[in-house]
Amino acid sequence: MEHQGADISVHDTRIEQAEIRTERAEERTGQARTRTEQAETRTEQAETRTEFAKTRTEQAEIRTEQAQTRTERAESRTEEAETALKRELNKEAHLIPETHTLDPKKIAVLAIADRKSPLDQLTSRQRMTLQLIAEGQNTKKIAEILRISPKTVEYHRLKLMDCLHIHDVPGLVRLAMQAGLLPQEKLAAG
Repeated sequence: MEHQGADISVHDTRIEQAEIRTERAEERTGQARTRTEQAETRTEQAETRTEFAKTRTEQAEIRTEQAQTRTERAESRTEEAETALKRELNKEAHLIPETHTLDPKKIAVLAIADRKSPLDQLTSRQRMTLQLIAEGQNTKKIAEILRISPKTVEYHRLKLMDCLHIHDVPGLVRLAMQAGLLPQEKLAAG
């Protein structure tokens, strides 16, 4: 009987071990399912991020196309403005006696000089900026003198050019000289 009791005890132990192994296997299966679900979630998230990235790329391409279109329109408007300016300069060139041969830039300056003083249109800050440009000061120095940022100096220069219809610094200098914004000693030194 003792032998039989030992057999039952061994048998019970084996059943308990089998049940433990089964529980562990089920736990591992559950963990594997959890990992699989997590992997599927990560895959879905990656796909979503990829879709968002594609959408952002498409939006960027659309914005790039829009920018190119705006640039083309701006170039077209610039060409139209240049054509109109040339037409006006040609009209004014016919008003000047033929004995005087002037280049288009001089004609533009004369056209500006015929009107009321173009300087009347300027703010005091723009007039100061124009004078300092005419004196040969660079953007950084003008900013220091006027105690403003270099970006503000650039802004004033652009507004000056726009207001006066002059599109380069030498043109601004010529206008300042003609308007008498430069002291005589500066003119003599230049």
